[in-house]
Amino acid sequence: MITPKRAGQLLHLAESAALLAGAQLRSRRGEWREMTVSAGRDVKIAADRNSEALIVARLSESGIPLYSEEAGAIAAKPAARRATQAAGPLWIIDPLDGSLNYHQGIPLCCVSVALYEGPRPVLGVVYDFNHDEMFCGLAGRGAWLNHGPIEPSRTDLVSRAVLATGFPVRGDFSTDAVGRFVAEVQGFRKVRLLGSAALSLCYVACGRVDAYREDGIRFWDVAAGLAIVEAAGGLVSVEKMESPASAVDVLAANGRLAIPPQSPATIG
Repeated sequence: MITPKRAGQLLHLAESAALLAGAQLRSRRGEWREMTVSAGRDVKIAADRNSEALIVARLSESGIPLYSEEAGAIAAKPAARRATQAAGPLWIIDPLDGSLNYHQGIPLCCVSVALYEGPRPVLGVVYDFNHDEMFCGLAGRGAWLNHGPIEPSRTDLVSRAVLATGFPVRGDFSTDAVGRFVAEVQGFRKVRLLGSAALSLCYVACGRVDAYREDGIRFWDVAAGLAIVEAAGGLVSVEKMESPASAVDVLAANGRLAIPPQSPATIG
């Protein structure tokens, strides 16, 4: 089990990895935004792989195995591979959350790094390199934005709450599904689709929005953000979680809005 002292050291390592990748994503946008995959609604660009390589190289110093969106499971040695299979400590990485935003020049994208022990979050780091905003959370110790403490909003009525949400790439875009979505969110004061699940969750953690919901989102997209929301004092729910590659249903809120499963419109 990771000790509090070790967790603090690993948080600094994760921050340095995110800063390194973010700096390159910002400065090399012109060459890294090249499209490598465009299939249906799915988009991959050179930046995804390039950022991943930088993060993996830095986090490998910890000796802890990794799971990344692009490469999947990464274990440098047999001991690390056994740790992955035994649900020991595991880095979970999304090297560029909001790839299409990055490609289009929309400044809502980030680097996302989380550390979990089995289902339990140890820490989360999300770096919004466009705005130089570093969100961090350490289980049991709090959450920060650029080293200043953060906490969720105090909104307690859905009619005054702002919901962040999204449509995952492999989601249901049928007319019926979109209609159900509208019915579920129309009770909120406002709804925002940022194009980055990680940033949406960080905005819950610091009170910019009051809640976040997305069904069928990949766990690597939300792992760090969920850790930060919990560390900040918010509440989260994750359903259908089986592995770091799972498509999960996620609800997160400020702790004052009670979000029942599948029906965010009945909050408050």
